[in-house]
Amino acid sequence: MPVNREDLGRTSDVYVAFAFAAADVLVEIDARGETVFAVGAAMALFGRGARGLVGQSLRRIVHPLDQPVFDRALAQMGQGERVRNALLRVLRPDGKAVELTLSGYRSPSDAGHILLALGHPGGLPAAARLAGTNLLDRDSFQVMATRLIEGADPDEPYQLSLVELPDLPALHSETGGTGLSAAFAAELGQRLRTLSVGGDAVGQIGDTRFGVLHAASVSADAISDSIARAAQTALPDAPAISAQVSTLVLDVADIPPEEAARALTYTLNRFAREAQNGGDLASLMKDIQPRLSETVRQMNDVRETVETGSFDLVFQPIVDLWTNAVHHFECLVRFKGNDNLSPYETVAFAEDVGMVGMLDIALLERAIEMMRSPVANTESLRFAVNLSGRSLSDPAVVRRLREILATTGDLRKRLVFEMTESAEILDLKAVNEVIQGIRQMGHEVSIDDFGAGNAAFHYLRALKVDNVKIDGSYIKDAMRNDEDVSFIKAIVQLCTDLGVTTTAEYVEDQQTANLLRLLKVRYGQGWYFGKPQRPVGDDIRTAWKTPSLEWRKGLLYFKSGAGGA
Repeated sequence: MPVNREDLGRTSDVYVAFAFAAADVLVEIDARGETVFAVGAAMALFGRGARGLVGQSLRRIVHPLDQPVFDRALAQMGQGERVRNALLRVLRPDGKAVELTLSGYRSPSDAGHILLALGHPGGLPAAARLAGTNLLDRDSFQVMATRLIEGADPDEPYQLSLVELPDLPALHSETGGTGLSAAFAAELGQRLRTLSVGGDAVGQIGDTRFGVLHAASVSADAISDSIARAAQTALPDAPAISAQVSTLVLDVADIPPEEAARALTYTLNRFAREAQNGGDLASLMKDIQPRLSETVRQMNDVRETVETGSFDLVFQPIVDLWTNAVHHFECLVRFKGNDNLSPYETVAFAEDVGMVGMLDIALLERAIEMMRSPVANTESLRFAVNLSGRSLSDPAVVRRLREILATTGDLRKRLVFEMTESAEILDLKAVNEVIQGIRQMGHEVSIDDFGAGNAAFHYLRALKVDNVKIDGSYIKDAMRNDEDVSFIKAIVQLCTDLGVTTTAEYVEDQQTANLLRLLKVRYGQGWYFGKPQRPVGDDIRTAWKTPSLEWRKGLLYFKSGAGGA
């Protein structure tokens, strides 16, 4: 079979496009919009063979309502922009509409041609849309924006415009008829989508508020003008509608694209939360650019802390309430320059912006280094390292964790883990598989802060662990609050039935420790047994001794009656 030299020249572009979009069908169109080359599973995707597309206009099979999205995407590609995973519908020969994703860019070998990649949207998260405008809801918009920003060209950062239409409620009441309002909503949604990256990066984040992710070539004036035209088209007799537009420049030059996307999501969530709490929208919109810049600065601080190792570990004893032996020490982080401050806010921020994995791994590596040093290298000393539930949900972090644990055979039984979580774990089954892998390697796993927030009873059903640490809020008032005592009893009984031990934190005095013994709690942690400390010197015999702790027959013990020293 003769080889077409033109196709040979095109082959590299085709493979680049496949790699770019993992597409089902690749199409090349010329300056007139006609298909000059097509390959892939076109019949399965939209009921037509790939060869049958050649010489035809692809636009003719796009759903009429989505043709503006298609046209806008082609215009962006023609200007040299890359479009990724725009959602639109095409019509099969039987008239059925099929949703697919469209990606593409200008051909590097022919500036007048465009390479398009079409595929099933199955790999994308399910998008929730709002009736009327057919725009993404807030959560789906954030997912879409995050994915697009991660794939953005660092030299051409996207922009996010937040739009407020304060006249919408009055407009609805004046027009009276739901048909007119529905027509305006549809027209508004369609026009905003055509301005956005990929033709679908628009979200309705409130009754009168919208977010539009767009290229730098789309100005705030263009957005305002598009909204005005939507009103003129759908409601020609209605009063003019005003739009307040505030634009964010999502400059990814200072941080990796995936972190820029997380910064956006974090900032948007704070923005939405404060707006819901009565914050003045105009002020919030003015403040959101510096908020985003501050978020990026904080993220850079976290990364620098990890990369430079600008943190220390301190160690707080967890004592066996039944024997007074020190069971292990919990490794707690202290960031340099903030030695006397709780690191909670920094760790919580790292969780919120998806950076806690790198922090967890850095702390684990530091703890392992310390455990192998002369000051701690003994079977008598065990240490617990915190791992966020979000870290255990991140495949990249889990891979790194497994790599590390493959080298820690010498620390089995000495290195234990506490799973912390400030937000609910979405895939408990997957996290449980990770936990069981850790346990099979010989490391115990505990659930931290049990009974607080998201760490609730259903965790015990889904996650098989060795220990549960009861949240300190129940321990603090146990001597004065019968309800807290009842709650502690319930946890202890449930854990006993499941073969899981219990630890109580915030044990601040001897009376509380005695009560916990009566309630059959096995371990205790708190200032009564000792504050977080650093080992003093390199001599293991003296480094861990304190006014409250002493060595006896090769084990560290809490001196009964010396609590709080």
